[in-house]
Amino acid sequence: MIRHTDKQAVERVQDDPLLDYPENLIISRPDLKSRALLFGEGILTVLFWGFWVYLWLPLISVIAWLLGFRILYIHMVELGGFDGFLQQLDTFSIGIGLLSGSLALWSLYNLKRYGSYNRRNKVEWTDMEKLAADFSLTTREVSEIQQAKIVSFHFDEQDVISGFEVTTSGEGLQQ
Repeated sequence: MIRHTDKQAVERVQDDPLLDYPENLIISRPDLKSRALLFGEGILTVLFWGFWVYLWLPLISVIAWLLGFRILYIHMVELGGFDGFLQQLDTFSIGIGLLSGSLALWSLYNLKRYGSYNRRNKVEWTDMEKLAADFSLTTREVSEIQQAKIVSFHFDEQDVISGFEVTTSGEGLQQ
């Protein structure tokens, strides 16, 4: 049995900066987020990734220039390659459209085939009574364990909880 009564363990618990952090600031049930919140988070993510890439563009340009990518500038601007690009834009558009369409069809096929099959592991939420029954405890004991700062469990030969000790304030142990 391991007892967390030594002074170092109690000091570590008391020095934890997140010890008294409000629980309502942490989203423990992401499935309860609204579509608007998910959409807003997605938009913010895309915007900030774009801003991050924008900040790196000057360095990327300098590195590309040093590696010899100035040939692209010579061919596209000085030798008039951009005019040729505009003349062939319809061909490029058809190619891009075909590739995008095939990707869209592949996505629809996968959605139709696997759309209803969710292989993600989801955390099962339980109520206090089921949790207490699973560990052969009373709901009062489970509530006491949840509120404790330090818990020491005692097990019998069949690995069933036979007792426990809790500390709620970080000082002495209670039975």
